[in-house]
Amino acid sequence: MNEKEKSILVAEEDPAGNLLAKRLAMHHFKVVAVTDGLQALRELHNRHFDAVIADVHLPYFDGFDLFRQCHLVWPELPVVLLSSHTPEVVEPAVAQGVYAFLRKPIDVEKLVCVLSEAIACQASAVVATRMT
Repeated sequence: MNEKEKSILVAEEDPAGNLLAKRLAMHHFKVVAVTDGLQALRELHNRHFDAVIADVHLPYFDGFDLFRQCHLVWPELPVVLLSSHTPEVVEPAVAQGVYAFLRKPIDVEKLVCVLSEAIACQASAVVATRMT
């Protein structure tokens, strides 16, 4: 990524979330990793993020609930859901505006591409909104 580091929130209960955060940091993302949906929501209220990655299965506040809160409060914020379940489980959320759904185990290169695209689309939408 040629721009300044983009800030990503990773909400993943599994210890793999820390590994995912480290792998994303190697791709020049600034990552904050949390282990439950409530921590994720607190982080979202305390600082700016360019995108959110959330496991569908999180304690206290699952990935779907986290997406709904993001969509209400920060409608331009891209949310990527992760799950080991089949896509049919998350299709309703994708229809409601989840940017992408990726199956576990995560292909980090694919995730980086999805994040880069999501952030670019978000930036374009913000510029278009400001121009109208």
